[in-house]
Amino acid sequence: MKKSISRFNTLFVMFALFSLVLVSCASDDDSGPSNEEVSQNVVETKKKLVGDWKLVSTTIDGQSVSASEFECLKRSVATFNEDNTYTITFKKKGSPSSDLCSQTIAQGGTYTVAGLNSVTFFNSTSEIKLVDDTLQITSKVTNGSTEETQVDTFIRGDSEDLSDSDQEETDDVTVEEDETTTEEDNTYDGTAVIAKLLGKWNIETTNNECLQKNTIEFKAESVFEFIQHKKTFNRRDLLNYNINISYPFSGAFSASVTKGNDMVVFDTNADCQFIKTSTLQYIVKDEKTVLLKNIPQVQILIVDDTTINLVYKYTDSDGNKQTLTFTYKKA
Repeated sequence: MKKSISRFNTLFVMFALFSLVLVSCASDDDSGPSNEEVSQNVVETKKKLVGDWKLVSTTIDGQSVSASEFECLKRSVATFNEDNTYTITFKKKGSPSSDLCSQTIAQGGTYTVAGLNSVTFFNSTSEIKLVDDTLQITSKVTNGSTEETQVDTFIRGDSEDLSDSDQEETDDVTVEEDETTTEEDNTYDGTAVIAKLLGKWNIETTNNECLQKNTIEFKAESVFEFIQHKKTFNRRDLLNYNINISYPFSGAFSASVTKGNDMVVFDTNADCQFIKTSTLQYIVKDEKTVLLKNIPQVQILIVDDTTINLVYKYTDSDGNKQTLTFTYKKA
């Protein structure tokens, strides 16, 4: 009888030890990411976070803010440093009647990266979180007696969405007026030159279906109309014209915006999704040269009665001086 009990106890102890081994193995399998994996996630997330971020969208209670308000807000930036400090600077209008973005609201603090896309922020009354490739800041704002929820979405300043596209897509000419430019006194009588220029001119190119649609028209009273087409547009184009909308789009999108001398049409269903019409003033400098008023980066050189060259000089993102030349033929 004692031998049976002893054998039973031995079997029981062996069974218990075997159960402990199974539990231990299961526990090891469910232990989650290793320390090495966690460390790598922290490194990747911090690399993703450190740098400058630019505001690309602002909503209040789910509704996009107006274009006039977004004109200043889009200049807001967030900067995250290697030493785990950050600053967020919002730009706003100084007053409802002012066009100056003179109001600056800054906040800052420290942060800790806990894991993949997991960041803890300190010294902030707002909720800050990484969502995919965006940084979202959710704040409570007071409008009179009503509390509203404001969501500001940032993307990295070096994001491809904010950079120029391939050369094929950057052949549009920036013709924003520089009011600080003073024109030299011009005594040249350009009447004969104007008589030859009046009318529409078509671009001479074969490498881009949308670019082929670009036209120049010299009109009476020194009016210059310049129409440019691009196959696609990016987030920078939207920001330039104060369009405050999430991007990429979840569906079809179209909008028409007038800003200064430009009228721009965005349409994702069109063959050429971006069309910009600029209405400017021109000055005949001499028999071979036409200037655009307050647009020093553009010159029009007259080759002959049927050919002109539009020369556009600009500085690229690397600080290098660049020149683009487009040939137009009389229609």
